[in-house]
Amino acid sequence: MQKLAEIVKTFKGEVLCIGVEDTSILKALSHNNQVNVFTLDRKISTGLFFKKKKVKTKSGKKVNMTKMRKSFKKKSIDYMVCDINSIYDYFKYFIYDSVVINKKKLYLYGYSKYLDPNTLAKRFERYHAKVEVSSQGNQFLLIIDNENSKGNWLKAKWYILVDSFHNLGDLISTALTS
Repeated sequence: MQKLAEIVKTFKGEVLCIGVEDTSILKALSHNNQVNVFTLDRKISTGLFFKKKKVKTKSGKKVNMTKMRKSFKKKSIDYMVCDINSIYDYFKYFIYDSVVINKKKLYLYGYSKYLDPNTLAKRFERYHAKVEVSSQGNQFLLIIDNENSKGNWLKAKWYILVDSFHNLGDLISTALTS
């Protein structure tokens, strides 16, 4: 997305990129000397009986996606740039983790036929984050301002449970209508 590549040029501070493979965004980040970039590439390694949800950082350190909050300190990352398709399996935990880790803004971009951008915006607004949704054709960009957002672990567990029931209801209704 060209709009996101222009926004990335103005970053200052710590930037966490999860699943970003767009060359224009990566090129803009590499030319920006005022940022320290952490990249997490989503490569699922398969075990004997199950898939391990670990990603590797640029330095080679493995980070478990479900324990990302423990890898980064509270409000330590200034900006986060994420591709929605790389965090789809982990999204119910990602909302709370991004609110806790992120200090300024979170940029979610991509195309997903399973997730509606307006529903995602409502899920982030639960934590008092300001959300801006922009769509271009079949792609969307969510700009989430986490400066005034607060995370509570008990509410996060409740929201995960509620979202799971909503997803189950959507799955059943889709199966019945098709």
